[in-house]
Amino acid sequence: MAFENIHYLWLLFLAPVLCLVSIYSHRKSSRWLFSFSREKKRLGVYLLNLFLLASALILVIISLAGPKIQFHKTYFNRGGIVVTIGIDVSKSMLAEDVAFPPESEGLFSVSHRLNRARYFALELLSLLHGERVGLFMFANQAIEIVPLTRDYGYYRYVLTHINDATISVPGSNLGEAIMAGTTMLNASREKGAKIMILLSDGEDISLDKSPLYESAQQAAEQKVRIYTVGIGTSQQVLIPIRSADESFIAGYYLDEDGSYLKSSLVPDTLKQIAATTGGRYYRVNEERAPEQLLDAILQEAKDLEETKSVELAWLDLSAFFLGAGLVCFATGGLFSRC
Repeated sequence: MAFENIHYLWLLFLAPVLCLVSIYSHRKSSRWLFSFSREKKRLGVYLLNLFLLASALILVIISLAGPKIQFHKTYFNRGGIVVTIGIDVSKSMLAEDVAFPPESEGLFSVSHRLNRARYFALELLSLLHGERVGLFMFANQAIEIVPLTRDYGYYRYVLTHINDATISVPGSNLGEAIMAGTTMLNASREKGAKIMILLSDGEDISLDKSPLYESAQQAAEQKVRIYTVGIGTSQQVLIPIRSADESFIAGYYLDEDGSYLKSSLVPDTLKQIAATTGGRYYRVNEERAPEQLLDAILQEAKDLEETKSVELAWLDLSAFFLGAGLVCFATGGLFSRC
């Protein structure tokens, strides 16, 4: 045990002084009582009362000295979590069928799926605290944009200022996205939770989805948990072609046969990917979706030994000693009336 203000312990000398004065007073009062009434005070009650009052004084003095003990405390270390965010940049992500929250007004000039995915990533980034986070974008192939970092300012700058008009390409290969994200996570030296977040409308160019789900299964075997966020609506919508300054719609994308290209959210694929790795699926416009996603990540990570750190901490015992002293004082006061 250690003391914050050890000089207060000198006051403990008051305890024997109190006992001596009390004994002297008791003997004197007992003689007077016996002289007038031939009665004697009960010695047992007096000694118990003296013990309680002396204990109360000692406990209060120790409380003033600030007693504390050291113990090992387990902390949840969020620095043991590694997150990589993958954003779908295929042409279908230029569809303008998503709603933006009021607070995003003025941040992006066009309200399409890609910008909604970027804003979701910005919301999630604002909730992180110590986690390493990376960014990659994918269509038919995937490319790393921001390596794993704790420099959230740089990450935010890239997300906000990248030119979305030049990065969109036809087709989306979610299997390639999963493999790219897994490679980024495995390159990290962290041994804690490995999290991948895919922001997409779920459309995939592959006709055979088995390689896609095999990629998800391989990620799960490498202890990578994938959370997916669906962006868009279930209704088929046209994909507009914006002018160079994005101020107006110049036309709409056409399919190979000359018909208008349409796109919609395909949630089943995203749900299957998340379920395969033990993750969860969210809709981008769900209430508090970024908070819910982060809560799920933290809840899973808390169970891992790699995210726990044990450090020495101090427990202040002043309140305990003060409380015990007050109890002794109150009890002694009751016995003094007997």
